[in-house]
Amino acid sequence: MQVELDILQTINSGIDRPTRIMYRTNLSWSVMQSFLVILENQGLIITKKENGRTLYSLTEKGNNLLATYDSVKSQFDTFEPLVA
Repeated sequence: MQVELDILQTINSGIDRPTRIMYRTNLSWSVMQSFLVILENQGLIITKKENGRTLYSLTEKGNNLLATYDSVKSQFDTFEPLVA
């Protein structure tokens, strides 16, 4: 799940080209391509072609998922660590 979130966060930050996504997420090309297909099939990202380039962007569903993740993560970040 963390890899998918990393890809979504990368695209959300404005990085939309596959090579740049690959470098930012530190994935191999084939692994990243597999995850992009999964995310697209889930309706979280869409593929666009511009001037012969493939670009990715988040769908509304992808944006909602990231917002929910950020909300839950921030709630967990407020917990005090347990000391034994």
